[in-house]
Amino acid sequence: MARGARMRGLRLRPSRFGGHANALWLGTREIAHCHNGQVDVRLTRAVVRQLREELRGDARIDLRGPGFDWILIRVRYRADLAPRADRGR
Repeated sequence: MARGARMRGLRLRPSRFGGHANALWLGTREIAHCHNGQVDVRLTRAVVRQLREELRGDARIDLRGPGFDWILIRVRYRADLAPRADRGR
């Protein structure tokens, strides 16, 4: 989270959702938070709809369901942080 907060326009603040420590915020929107080796990321409903098949094809990602703008990304290993095309190299 701290690394993401160094990006322009992002801030590290407490999450508005209970049980999560710090979260990344862009303006007045919380866009990511971590818990239990998982990262919840807000993409917007339109982006989730547009990328649905690609997101479903990645075993690290769980879609919340229709109408949700958050996805859950499981981070278990350092390799999980690499973009999909770079994994296994």
